[in-house]
Amino acid sequence: MSLDDLAGEWLRGVAAAGFVPGVRARARAALRDLLEEFVAAVRAEPFDPAPGTRIGAELVDLRMSAPPVLGVTVHLLAGRMPGIIGEDPVSRTRLLALLDTLVTGFVAAQRDAAVRAAEEMNRSEKIHWRAVQLDLQRQLQQALLHRPDTGLPNEQHLRKTLAAMSPGGRLGLLLVGLDRYDEVIDTLGPQQGTRLLSSIARRLRPLGILAHLADDQFAVLVPGTTGPDDLIKVADQAHRVLSAPFPIDGHQLHMTVLIGLVERPVAGGDPDGWLHDARLALRWADHDRRGPELYDPGRAADERRRHRLAAEMPAALERGEFTLHYQPLVRLADGETIGVEALARWQRPGAPGPLRFIRVAERTGLIHRLGRTLLEQACRQGAAWPDRLISVNLSPVQLGEPGLVAAVADILHRTGLPAGRLQLEITESAESLRYRSVLAGLGGLGVRLALDDFGTGWSSLAVLSTLPFTEAKLAGEFLLSTPDAVLRHLVEACHALGMTVTAEGIETAEQATTLRDLGCDHGQGYHLGRPAPA
Repeated sequence: MSLDDLAGEWLRGVAAAGFVPGVRARARAALRDLLEEFVAAVRAEPFDPAPGTRIGAELVDLRMSAPPVLGVTVHLLAGRMPGIIGEDPVSRTRLLALLDTLVTGFVAAQRDAAVRAAEEMNRSEKIHWRAVQLDLQRQLQQALLHRPDTGLPNEQHLRKTLAAMSPGGRLGLLLVGLDRYDEVIDTLGPQQGTRLLSSIARRLRPLGILAHLADDQFAVLVPGTTGPDDLIKVADQAHRVLSAPFPIDGHQLHMTVLIGLVERPVAGGDPDGWLHDARLALRWADHDRRGPELYDPGRAADERRRHRLAAEMPAALERGEFTLHYQPLVRLADGETIGVEALARWQRPGAPGPLRFIRVAERTGLIHRLGRTLLEQACRQGAAWPDRLISVNLSPVQLGEPGLVAAVADILHRTGLPAGRLQLEITESAESLRYRSVLAGLGGLGVRLALDDFGTGWSSLAVLSTLPFTEAKLAGEFLLSTPDAVLRHLVEACHALGMTVTAEGIETAEQATTLRDLGCDHGQGYHLGRPAPA
């Protein structure tokens, strides 16, 4: 909303409250000037609330001095001004301070005007002015602690309620988010949006102590719970009552809701902790899309550790802390080492294992840079080992990287490793196997492609026959759970497709002998060699 629009709405409000301006254009311009003063005061450094007193007095000077005018002014500025100055806590605090001094200035100017108009004010009139001031202060408090659209307690009111909670007993906080609410407003308009919010509030009100925190977010406090199950039942009720369509101006609106829950003993007033945890649970509900999500301290701790890890990794990559260990790939027929698999390691005391930091790298997008760094490292080492195959894992996320094929070609050129001695391992997954053009491009470079963890159930031999894989690596858990006759048939089928077969997870000499007899070409596992630095 612009200052011009807000000035027009302000003028309409004060006109309805009893002020009828002689020249509307002049009155609107004067109100816009006051709004500019108000915004400038909020943003001034250092902040001083004194201009609010002057603005309140100027309203009286403009003959906008009827008591209802102040109520309209406070309610309007409290509800609309955050959209102009911002919703951050600092701006909100400054807004409240300015509104407070505006009330003081208005009442003082109103009183002074009355004093000037009459030489003497009797005691009853003084009592009247005190009552007016108290009434205006009550209006201000109402405006500051309630939403202007639904009239419900706002976040500040909810925080006061939570802070006042005495230790002892249990409490549930349910946060309801309206999915794609902005799209509804864009389609139907803000007036219908306000009607929708009021309808939602009516349906939620019977469930507990209701508050309206943002356009698309409501909170329900449920005191006296006996455990999480009580709050989950309330969440199910909320989901049920909000699933029915909302009739708005002939439209049947269906709203999708997301629900985050916190239920625990009350340990004293901690509104920040309650709201933080409820919003985190609401974010999980948005991410997982499985229904209401209950706050889980363990999951929250894992998330904090993951965020810290994501923050540490770029600097660790700059310092060269990521390196490779190599595990032998052995020909089962004669025990000859024919190559190695390069395995990522983070060389730092207390650093997490590869499964964890690679998963974080995939989520943050750092996997592209990390993957190229480690691939080049492996290729340089492979070039120093004559006739040794170097096998490197590619994440499914990397397969979606634009320019991957060109990047691999460039690394081979700069390191001098022949393409035929590089093997790229692609994990068997639906996501990996959809990048057919990328796989074809890599195969076109002359690079070997291995299907890693084959046997986990995603692909069939018919699918593999259409892709340029040169090797199948059988997952260790698959080998342990599959009868020998089935394994022999699978190995023969892979050979018929022109693929060699590597058995992973070989832990004993007996396993190595059995898998060799079943036709497996190569083996890998602790029995044949553990990962080690170059």
